[in-house]
Amino acid sequence: MLEEVGNAVTHGIGAGLAIAGFVLLLLKSDTGLKVMASCFYGISLILMFLMSCLYHSYKSGLAVKRIWRRFDYSSIYLLIGGTFAPMYLVYWENVLGIVLFCVQWALIIAGITIICVFGPGRFRPIHYTLYFVIGWSAIMFIPDWFRNDKPLLGWIVGGGIVYTLGMIPFVKDTKGMHFIWHIFVMLGAALHWFGMYLYVY
Repeated sequence: MLEEVGNAVTHGIGAGLAIAGFVLLLLKSDTGLKVMASCFYGISLILMFLMSCLYHSYKSGLAVKRIWRRFDYSSIYLLIGGTFAPMYLVYWENVLGIVLFCVQWALIIAGITIICVFGPGRFRPIHYTLYFVIGWSAIMFIPDWFRNDKPLLGWIVGGGIVYTLGMIPFVKDTKGMHFIWHIFVMLGAALHWFGMYLYVY
């Protein structure tokens, strides 16, 4: 019970910080495409933390908790897609970026549909694989980052490494591990946000 309180509180704080971060990104968005990217990114970040907070706020065994669990796992897909939005729509800002953005969101919608229909417990290896593959598709940006934006490369790859390392306690799912996963998520999200705010907008 105490661990679930910690899980809810950490991502409740994360939701509050995500709202503040969303506002700051909007203030730097001086084009329609930047506003669109900020909305995808900011709202997905808020939803991810909020869904997680609400899921962990309910007692185990309740039917409503099982519903929120689907939302919680689905929001991971949303965050991955939302985080890429500024990269595809603002950093690249070309037809290829828009096409890849649409392809990625088609995969995300497919993953979310599987969760909503079958629940997050079934086909779990598929979800873990999609989280990893979609998330690390960021490697396609590395040549551009290395040539033009080495600091951005550090922020984004650093955040990706933190998220990936966080998958270790997430997959183990033993006592106390989920709380550690939440800390990794907050750190990874912070690294990505600072990279976006400082070097993409």
